[in-house]
Amino acid sequence: MDSNVNTEQQNYVPPEPSSKKKKGVIGIMAVIIGLLVKFKASLLFVLPKLKFVLVLLKFGKFGATSVSMLITIGVYARIFGWMYAIGFVALLFAHEMGHYIMAKWVGLPVSGPIFIPFVGAFIKVKEPPVNAEIDAQVGYAGPFVGSLAAGLLFLFYLATGSKLGLALSYTGFLLNLFNLIPVHPLDGGRVTTAISPYLWLIGIPILIYFTITSFNPILVLIIILGCIQIYKHWKGTEKEFYEVSSETRNIYAILYFGLLVALGSGVWYALELLRL
Repeated sequence: MDSNVNTEQQNYVPPEPSSKKKKGVIGIMAVIIGLLVKFKASLLFVLPKLKFVLVLLKFGKFGATSVSMLITIGVYARIFGWMYAIGFVALLFAHEMGHYIMAKWVGLPVSGPIFIPFVGAFIKVKEPPVNAEIDAQVGYAGPFVGSLAAGLLFLFYLATGSKLGLALSYTGFLLNLFNLIPVHPLDGGRVTTAISPYLWLIGIPILIYFTITSFNPILVLIIILGCIQIYKHWKGTEKEFYEVSSETRNIYAILYFGLLVALGSGVWYALELLRL
């Protein structure tokens, strides 16, 4: 989702960069990926144990969103400072609202976003999508809106020179890029459902590489869930679900790979600027 940004100041003046500070920024990125992975992969396992989530849901759709956002900002502020915490939660909010708006657009009943410190955020789709195209629509909307939010922060950096804006934009680019890895239950796995489920065979080795180079048991869980989805597709238990037109496949291929290139370029360029 460690920062060397002085988030307590209203008018931020960036200090002279150092190698130690660069490592701090990169450290934040590791935390962000950890949060993202925990959110996407372990949600079904974590929620039954988090009783306070049930309490939040009693506040209503966006009452729960507001309360959980404030709690999450408060927790992160103690670690990263208020300004970074607000920006980070705003990035998560943008991502989840992309899913929320699209789910409502296609007629799926859905809850408002709920935030859980050190886990991430989620919306609950109360009915599963009926086909791969709808699954891809809802899955793509999150990274798309999240990427727009990160892009706006990058423009803010270009206009003001704010290192905080740059660090947050890098966070947003990286978060959404990682989320597009083509493996269920990540959003990339859902988008590629409408392109070709065989792309999941590319996503699994990518996650295995990350697991080997930076072990995290949650990554192992994602790999297992991804393999289960591949097996279900191979067995043909949901054959009709994956039937989409060639035009739809082409459209989502352009959207998916185009966003991958844009986010990859954003991550690279923002990182180069952070290293200056």
